[in-house]
Amino acid sequence: MPNRLVFRVCLFAIAATIGVIATGPFGGRVHAGVSVLLAVALIALAVLRRDRLAFLGLGLFLATGGLARLIKVSPWAAVGHEVLAPALLSLVCFIAAEAWPGTDSMVEDSGKPSVWALARITPPAILLQVFMGALYRHAITNVALHVVGAMFVGALIMFAGISVMILPGVGKVLQRISGALLGVTVLQFMLGIYAYVSRITAEENGVVAGVSHVAVSHIVTGGLTMGLSVVLAILVYRYVRPAEAVAA
Repeated sequence: MPNRLVFRVCLFAIAATIGVIATGPFGGRVHAGVSVLLAVALIALAVLRRDRLAFLGLGLFLATGGLARLIKVSPWAAVGHEVLAPALLSLVCFIAAEAWPGTDSMVEDSGKPSVWALARITPPAILLQVFMGALYRHAITNVALHVVGAMFVGALIMFAGISVMILPGVGKVLQRISGALLGVTVLQFMLGIYAYVSRITAEENGVVAGVSHVAVSHIVTGGLTMGLSVVLAILVYRYVRPAEAVAA
């Protein structure tokens, strides 16, 4: 349901979540401060909405913080931490898309396969890819699984984004979100390649690599990709009439 105040709080929460993801590997006062801002934003959302989604956001925040304390104990805790953070970002993006007070043009779903189907499967596919990336970074699996997944998920994102953009009569908002999703996906793919090459080079030279800003940027853009795919899905459901409805 559109709500301007909730939408503005969501924008603040999105910025804070990105800040938490970006500063997490480095820790320190900045990360603690941004985490406090995110907690305040999530509490505000819970007060304003008083529904399961808002309370789920608080739960994800607490679970992410709890897993952060276990990162040095178990690599699986680190994996869970890296998966829950973008999941929280996506949840806030979901709420923001629901609360967005603007409008866009209604269009018919003339895509084959259906744009609705593509919009529905893209976010969980990205979440799976985030999970596989976390498994590789913490040496639970090798890079092959992550690379193969990146190829398939990247192709799915490109197909979904382009399918929305070429719908006859598609509105500017859907076009912009699709374009942003495609752009962030390309950036994330390039950052991933650079981070992998840097890691391999460091290992071959016997250098113990520290926290890489490029790797962190790769993680951040992964979260943004997932969040944008959720926003796109919500807007597709709102402004694209399904083929079944058109046929009827």
